[in-house]
Amino acid sequence: MIFSTFKAIAFVAALATATPMAYAQSTTELEEDFSLFTAGSESSPSSAINDATGTIPSSYFHQSGWSGYGVHQASGACALISPDNYGAQLYTPHGAYIGEYEVKVRAKTLASNYRDNAQLTIGLWEDAATQYNQTTYHEPFTTTKSEWREFTFYFNNTTFNSSNLLIAFSTNDQVLIDDVKIGKPTTLTAPTPVGISGFNANGFTAHWNAVNGATHYLFSVFHNVKENENTEKDFLETFSSMKTSGKLPEGWGYKSQSGKEPEFFENSDKGIDGALLFKNGDVITMPDNGGYYNSLEINVVECKMPKNAEEIGNAQIIVELFDGFAWKYFTTIYVDASDYGQDKIFHDFDWTRFVKQDKYKCTSARFRLAGFPDDCALGFCDMAWSTKNTSTTHYDIKDKRVEGTSYTVDGLDPAIDYSFVVKACNAETTSPSSAAFDAIGVTAPVAEPATDVRRDSYTANWQLSPKAESYIVENYDLYTAPADAAGYVVLNEDFSKISGSGVTIDKPYAFQNGKYEKVNMDMVHNNGWQCYWGGYAEGCFVCTGLTDYNISGELVTPQLTLNNDEGRYQVKLKARSMLQNETLIVYSKSTRESKECKITPDDWSTFTLDFTAGQLSDMIAFTSKNHYPFIIDDIKITQNIKAGDHVYTYLNDSETIEEETSYTFTKLTQPKTDHTYAYRVYGQRVYNDKKVTSEPSNYVTVDFSAGINKTDAAQNATEVARYTVDGVKASSNTRGIVLVKYSDGSVKKLVK
Repeated sequence: MIFSTFKAIAFVAALATATPMAYAQSTTELEEDFSLFTAGSESSPSSAINDATGTIPSSYFHQSGWSGYGVHQASGACALISPDNYGAQLYTPHGAYIGEYEVKVRAKTLASNYRDNAQLTIGLWEDAATQYNQTTYHEPFTTTKSEWREFTFYFNNTTFNSSNLLIAFSTNDQVLIDDVKIGKPTTLTAPTPVGISGFNANGFTAHWNAVNGATHYLFSVFHNVKENENTEKDFLETFSSMKTSGKLPEGWGYKSQSGKEPEFFENSDKGIDGALLFKNGDVITMPDNGGYYNSLEINVVECKMPKNAEEIGNAQIIVELFDGFAWKYFTTIYVDASDYGQDKIFHDFDWTRFVKQDKYKCTSARFRLAGFPDDCALGFCDMAWSTKNTSTTHYDIKDKRVEGTSYTVDGLDPAIDYSFVVKACNAETTSPSSAAFDAIGVTAPVAEPATDVRRDSYTANWQLSPKAESYIVENYDLYTAPADAAGYVVLNEDFSKISGSGVTIDKPYAFQNGKYEKVNMDMVHNNGWQCYWGGYAEGCFVCTGLTDYNISGELVTPQLTLNNDEGRYQVKLKARSMLQNETLIVYSKSTRESKECKITPDDWSTFTLDFTAGQLSDMIAFTSKNHYPFIIDDIKITQNIKAGDHVYTYLNDSETIEEETSYTFTKLTQPKTDHTYAYRVYGQRVYNDKKVTSEPSNYVTVDFSAGINKTDAAQNATEVARYTVDGVKASSNTRGIVLVKYSDGSVKKLVK
């Protein structure tokens, strides 16, 4: 987050996921004209029709499920009158609201409001257990007393997957609303890339979200080719030419909500020699000079500010960047009144360090002012940027017709980084391009046989992987079943290691939050457990979470072999909730196959769950449906196995290995009968400050009999090493019994 403070306003630029601007028609899914709000009037609304819990009788609406606070009738309109510091809200019925949506509403500031302008925020919210939570998809709009206006809010929900979503209309003032229409856009919008899978040395599979109304897609893959030309070009715009020409400088774009032409502003007394006026609803676009921005500095000045700081409300400047293919959200500069009246007028932002990064590379930027009083204005002046055209775009696939929402690419160069874009199509039209998605990954290393195998150590080997900068090796116990075994125990955890803590289940200890972390071996019997919002009590594990924010705690097993018996396996566990009745969800991280268990805070419940889709490297997770904390114990996972089946049990891994192709595990215990060791390798790289990890290599079995099954060396074989009988490397002077290893792999026993 970037934070800056100025005279009348504090600008907070937050880099986060949000929704770019879009313009489209829509098909209506939900419509309400408030014709059943017959009491009151626009000038004198009725008393509130909601109760203290937010419930409103369904007889007031054409579709049941609406709710809210500070909701009043106004003779065919709805008056939202803030009853307290939390404001007034009207909520639509619950729904999924996944994908693209367009929300239209007419609104007007209520005559009794203490000022002409009022803020109406429209957003996607989630109905949580104890409160409503606003998602990242929301926007403020400014209403006035002078006229009814229609406002349109667009969002493309690709993040929040819930059936408890709703559209919220909220205000801290007094606002009239009418004629709500919510639906899917009918014109084609750009697809949203959602990621890649199956990355390998020669290609990957690209995925994107479906677009409403699309019959097929045009898919393109490209990479950047470096150029010798590396000249940086500098640009500065003061807008001084507008004083005489009355026109925007060449390359600049301007769209006014009111339909007015761009306006020039100057105030020499305050040091403003020239500025482009920026009013509520305006969209200003910077030039595309044919190269990627290498620096970007913007200057915002206060041209006309409101008399009262409260009128600024939660106004904001929404900033987007054009990556050469599509506009994508960059940041929001929030405008508030926390430092009103400190006699500062220039607001400078330097985003050079961002636009130099690949993930923010752009050829243009645009700005939209929302939620500002109509009769007030900001201004842009002294905009400085530079471009550096260091590469050109080469298309490897151009507009390939694809019927579904994924495409597998092969035949690519392992040493090159690629990106892809997608367009949606039907018989009538083609959408704009999606934003470019960088198909960044690391090819799984090719693991090679172990060498230098001793009683208590072995050396894992692999080939260098394209683009990998480092490697991690995982060490496993490998059990090969000698005979059929019904109910073979794959994992058994009773948390008995958590002893002597004095922490009881009525007041458990929460030790971790905010991200998945490894569970220490002083709490579990098997290495590799992870938790999210974890804790413990005597002899059991606790998952806490944050109920008010819809965050559930989660416990995850180590990687397990569950592909035997055609993937059938059984999970037994004991659990109870902490605060109220809850649903425990047990699911596979690999396949998302899940089971639900009803738990209560009154006593422990025991469950036996049958699963059918186990994978070779699977993990089982335990979490809560309604985000309440729960306690879990005695987790036992079993599977029927037959003779020859393999079971891999994770033991530990290496430290990060930089640009090497081997690693030696030491201090190992001698494998038991029917057991040995195995390993697999991951490649890693860092891209845009984030670690990227490959899929694992195939498992390699460590053969502890290798090298001692031959007793005669070939005549031309040479000695490569000698060891004592307990596996310690020996010299030629070592006395006693020694094992001599030769270049052909044979071993001889000598007594010296």
